[in-house]
Amino acid sequence: MTQDASGPELTTVIIVDDDPMVRQQVRLVLDGAPHVSIVGEAADGAAAVDLATSMKPHIVLMDVSMPVMTGIDATRALKERGNPARVIALTAMDHDEVLFDMLGAGAVGFVPKEYAGEDLERAIRHVTIGAGFVSPHCQPALFAKLTHTQETAAQREAQELVATLSPREREVAVLIATGAPRAAIAHQLYVSESTIKSQVESIKTKTLRRSREEIAVLVERAGLTRDN
Repeated sequence: MTQDASGPELTTVIIVDDDPMVRQQVRLVLDGAPHVSIVGEAADGAAAVDLATSMKPHIVLMDVSMPVMTGIDATRALKERGNPARVIALTAMDHDEVLFDMLGAGAVGFVPKEYAGEDLERAIRHVTIGAGFVSPHCQPALFAKLTHTQETAAQREAQELVATLSPREREVAVLIATGAPRAAIAHQLYVSESTIKSQVESIKTKTLRRSREEIAVLVERAGLTRDN
């Protein structure tokens, strides 16, 4: 933080956007924000990197789509240079399209321009104390993406485990998932129950499962069917 003559700590901010009208609107939004000091502006990503290097602001309000260097590349460049400035993405682009790109590049906040009036000051407060901030208007997309990512990772792990099974073990695993008891599985596959018991134990060992129920969940997660 920066201390001014009157005492309160100031959060220094630079505004980065290729549209001067947007930069002016952001200034107006933050005009009444206590303890916020706008110390510079830049019209493209490359200029933003240079300005952040020289001014060392606490926060960079970064547009995404700009000439010379995009906000994504500029954010990544700041991170790679070890610049301590914390980036809040401020964009008019489709939220879902750029949210993860900016967060992946190192941004710690995300505010759509249309909601800057209600979200921007709050985003700065959060980021100033070391927290992240994603506008509530973008959170459904964020959670949906995270959930999908987790589900995809779980499915991929299940498929990798199932791939370690022999064709007969996969067939037994699928029958387990249908709820068939050992005797029924043995009858259907024309083998003894002791053979099925041995194959079930092998399936547990290979897939790190502890019960028939866990094998059934694994089969479902992997998308395994009798036709696989």
